[in-house]
Amino acid sequence: MLISKKKIILLDLDGVLINSLKNMRISWNNTRKKFNIKHTFNDYKKLIGLPFYSILRKFDLNSEDYSKIKKNYDSISNKKLALIKIYPNVKDTLNDLIKKKYTIGLITSKDKKRTKKIIDKFKLKFKYVYSPNNQIKPNPKQDKILKIVKLEKIKKKDCIYIGDMSLDKKFAKNAGIKFIHAVYGYEKKKINTKFKIKKFRDLKILLEHVF
Repeated sequence: MLISKKKIILLDLDGVLINSLKNMRISWNNTRKKFNIKHTFNDYKKLIGLPFYSILRKFDLNSEDYSKIKKNYDSISNKKLALIKIYPNVKDTLNDLIKKKYTIGLITSKDKKRTKKIIDKFKLKFKYVYSPNNQIKPNPKQDKILKIVKLEKIKKKDCIYIGDMSLDKKFAKNAGIKFIHAVYGYEKKKINTKFKIKKFRDLKILLEHVF
């Protein structure tokens, strides 16, 4: 059944559409060793959802090394792209939602180049794709959400954001839109939220109750 009114579904990438933990773990551990960084991958994992440079700032690392650290991390990540797996039923579910005339957008903290590589790898389609576009001062996700709401000329109640981390819930809350928690994602502690999916394909049924 086609939706009668424009609805926007915005999605995080890591932990919602793809499982990239192995890729990130190898990339971070290699980078950590090379630059003598004390913060473990577990420390890094807690901050997934923030842009890479924001994580480095959280770790209070020397800002003069930021570009070198990122270059090394990205290099390893690109070499290990095969370790990234798409979650079951993601592509079919997204295609079904597009057929039903939902507008689909991707808002991720992953940089533009690697995001494009992953989208191309899995042949995913989105009307909007937003990644941090400024290396030192990336725009928060909530700014991108508000930009799409404005571009589509819709009310906030007709837009949702799907993420797997507490940070994602915060972004949605700050933007004033509904949040759906992908409980199969990276954050293992319980996130208190009204809407959640245990598998990505559950989204099709849940949307009937969200909007």
